[in-house]
Amino acid sequence: MMWDLFRLALRNIGHRRIRSWLTVIGILIGTAAVVALIAIGHGLQRTVTQQVERLVGYNTILISPRGQGFGQRIRVDLGALRAIPGVRAAVAVRTETAYVEGPGGQGFPTIIGYEPAMEEFAGELNLTITAGGPPAEPGTVLVGARTAREYGAQIGSILRIEDTPFRVVGILAQQAGSRGGFNPVGVSLNDAVVVPYSDLRTLFPGPELVLYAIVKVRDGASTEAVKEEIRAVLQATGERNATLVDFEDLTNRIQALIGGVQAFLAGIAGISILVGGIGVMNTMYTAVLERTREIGVLKAVGAKGYQVLLLFLFESGLMGLGGGILGLLLGLGAAWAAVAIVSSLFQTAEGLSPALTPALVFGALLFSFGVGAISGVLPARRAAQLPPVEALRYE
Repeated sequence: MMWDLFRLALRNIGHRRIRSWLTVIGILIGTAAVVALIAIGHGLQRTVTQQVERLVGYNTILISPRGQGFGQRIRVDLGALRAIPGVRAAVAVRTETAYVEGPGGQGFPTIIGYEPAMEEFAGELNLTITAGGPPAEPGTVLVGARTAREYGAQIGSILRIEDTPFRVVGILAQQAGSRGGFNPVGVSLNDAVVVPYSDLRTLFPGPELVLYAIVKVRDGASTEAVKEEIRAVLQATGERNATLVDFEDLTNRIQALIGGVQAFLAGIAGISILVGGIGVMNTMYTAVLERTREIGVLKAVGAKGYQVLLLFLFESGLMGLGGGILGLLLGLGAAWAAVAIVSSLFQTAEGLSPALTPALVFGALLFSFGVGAISGVLPARRAAQLPPVEALRYE
């Protein structure tokens, strides 16, 4: 009997193709919008987690200024940080502006302190060298591509930084755009001069004020215990404006932000589904009025009220499910198209792809079917409660 009702519902939908399609479109648009937003949001969360893991990594603690102001700095004692039990290594990112004179020009470029361990901490330093090598010894420098051109620097040239001579041992590759890979506060590697960190300390003595520091925790050591020791070191140096963030904290904060924006946009898109549900209800009320005599015939030949109820619920649910299936396909297509457009226009979506999960597929189909079925409850109840005699006399 259930199968017969299901087939009859399909046939009734097929007989009213145009009206059924218009009803399905209401569910389709809302479902597509929600699916696209959720798929992009999940994909963005996955990509961010992977990027943070690559940039920071597990067992890593970031020490940064608490405020959000541009160029804020904190005072650190790298020696004390490295002496903490459980710390495998610690580096700091420090930049200064200095007067530099080269064979073909002079100016005030950004000086970046460099330690080989930095490349282990952050895989995105992007120190792609076209000639020579990194500044492994004191008194050597690595220069950006634009700096090399403007200052007339070549391998072996002498650059004078604050009247201290340095020998050029490497030239960086030209970075795409104005922002380079290192870029802690918008510094372009094209315009930078990279010197050994020890030389930067010598050039600029006094309190060691850095943009941020990164601490690597030994395998098996407690991250929370190390964080407490770091707080003690910062307090001893008089630093009160620093905050500590580990991998889990950072990913949770980013994912919470993305999830909040995603939920807000999905809520707006959900209004379309609500409008689609109202459309389903309107269609089913119209169907009840048009098929009053048919309902009377069904009851006259022995159909029960619950069977008439199921018939109309099947019809409304199937229209909702049809809109859900098409909306799922359209939403995924829109998500892929959006990612492709963003990647093409802004070149910022590398590695980003929409995430299709079983929960998303099942949830979208179940939700759309539920919206359709629930929207058809009142019309179906009205059809089930029609007296057979009155229904047969209805014109």
